[in-house]
Amino acid sequence: MKKVSIIVPVYNVYDYIDKCLNSLVSQTLDDIEIIVVNDGSPDNSQEIIDKYVKAYPDKIKSFVKENGGQGSARNFGYKKATGEYIGYVDSDDYIDIHMYEKLYKRAKKDNSDIVMCANCIVYENGNKKIENLFLKTDDDKVNALFNNPGVCNKIYKRELLKDLSFRSKVWYEDIDFVSKVVIKAQKISFIDEGLYYYLLRSGSTMNNNNMEKNLEILDAFDSLILYLKKEKIYDKYIQEVTFLAIFHIYISAVVRVINMKKNIKKKEIINKLILYMDNNFNGYKKNKYLYLLDRNKKIIYNLITCKCYFFVRVIFKIKDILR
Repeated sequence: MKKVSIIVPVYNVYDYIDKCLNSLVSQTLDDIEIIVVNDGSPDNSQEIIDKYVKAYPDKIKSFVKENGGQGSARNFGYKKATGEYIGYVDSDDYIDIHMYEKLYKRAKKDNSDIVMCANCIVYENGNKKIENLFLKTDDDKVNALFNNPGVCNKIYKRELLKDLSFRSKVWYEDIDFVSKVVIKAQKISFIDEGLYYYLLRSGSTMNNNNMEKNLEILDAFDSLILYLKKEKIYDKYIQEVTFLAIFHIYISAVVRVINMKKNIKKKEIINKLILYMDNNFNGYKKNKYLYLLDRNKKIIYNLITCKCYFFVRVIFKIKDILR
């Protein structure tokens, strides 16, 4: 058994995958495996993958499958993994060479089910910003739930994932998956260092102009709510899940739609997002975790509540100028 299996889904990342794979083969942690899943990529990404397989045959395993989306590729990779812990890296990102050594050592020290580190956001102009971990409550599980829902800045004990899978061919496949894993976990540890370098690029999934795809966040929360009810823990975690919905639906998804260039269907999409909140999270405006929103998020939250969408857009235009 390897210490860590690192699963890398690949699709149309020829310009980025070399940097990604180089950061993985350079890891200071010994006894890892890198499982690269080409998800039917139409570009020449496989040429780069083959180069690394040839140079590092003991570390890299390469697989090619029909396109099924990032979630499908991750599910495929998990079935091939042998590691004690599982990690995920997106192929347009890269990581600190010490990342998996630090995460694994903490996992073994604490006997953790999950260990997470902070992200370092990398902008296309080269600027970087550490996204510090959310560690504002005394409950590690609550802190983990309210952190960035991305799957990649973490390692997970292998058996924790065996009954879970990513939804395929959709946006927001991380939110419900990570939330379910965190809820299942007994011990969670944190390393508040920016070890995962997340490239924020205009061509990425979450930065395209497909307005209707934002509604897929509702499927993520449907999946999460169904899981809570199935496991008979809905009442135990509904306050936490409601706050997640406030953050990711009521604020993030609505803001994403507001800031899109095209106006056709914009109000319709926003209304559907807010209606979902009203129908599924009764009393969300009195959620006990609202105090955790920082000053800027509270301003956006209140503007959305007042339907002052124009001012939300102005704020983000100014923010982009100052970046």
